[in-house]
Amino acid sequence: MIFNDFPVLLYYNLDSVAPYPGFQSHNGVEMYYIENGTGSYWVSDRPYPLQSGSLMIIRPYTLHKVIQTEVDRILCRNVLMWKEEFLRTNWNGSLEFCLDLMPSDCCHVQFDSAQQKRVSMIYSTIQQELLDKKNGYADVLNSLIKQLLILAYRVYEQQEQGADNAVPGSIIPDEISYLVQYIGANFHQELSLKKLSGLIHMNPTYTSSLFHKYTGTTINKFISIKRIHHAKKLLRETNLSVTDIAYQCGFNNHSYFIKMFKRMEAASPAIYRREHNKP
Repeated sequence: MIFNDFPVLLYYNLDSVAPYPGFQSHNGVEMYYIENGTGSYWVSDRPYPLQSGSLMIIRPYTLHKVIQTEVDRILCRNVLMWKEEFLRTNWNGSLEFCLDLMPSDCCHVQFDSAQQKRVSMIYSTIQQELLDKKNGYADVLNSLIKQLLILAYRVYEQQEQGADNAVPGSIIPDEISYLVQYIGANFHQELSLKKLSGLIHMNPTYTSSLFHKYTGTTINKFISIKRIHHAKKLLRETNLSVTDIAYQCGFNNHSYFIKMFKRMEAASPAIYRREHNKP
């Protein structure tokens, strides 16, 4: 839960990996905009390139993480988060709710230089509205986020039609992309470094080093992250017992699952389920 009393949150002009340095998922929509710098953005099991003018729209409860690829160049960005119902319940006009017209997990768009100025101004105005909290600021924020979403959808449409401003390719090696996708599809099975390195025909030591370089985490930790992420989904969306969920997510020991869940979520599975099933 990242929201308190208001359904909009903005981290403005961030130049470090804070406040969320690892893989994470949230209960709101995230609009992650790059002002300067380069990097990669992992969403679910796929990497996306980041550069000045890149915008990632991440749907609720979608696993994601940013990687800064140039350590000597600061990755400056604005991270806007909002509850989906904040816009959906007040959406009027001829255009269908834009999120329903985009991919279900994330959308990656690349603004040109003219569009970047407009987008940066919207983020700046959102920041000022959140600081001032003048009368009617919620309505103003609703309008600003709606503008941002529609602008992103227009660019997304152009990219889908193969326009000149198509998104550039990822800099992540194919072997690492394959491993991330393989783990994402098979995390419920027994996975070892020996087996995974064999799939990409590399020795285990080099595989571990390369994986950490391009994902920012170890292979074992990434497997645990995927398992716990799926467990959270099952806790929110099903009535399965904690024991059944543990085994479905690849844990052979119920107690170890609870221990890992508490370590990563700072709450037991039972508490997590109760907190996320509130009316």
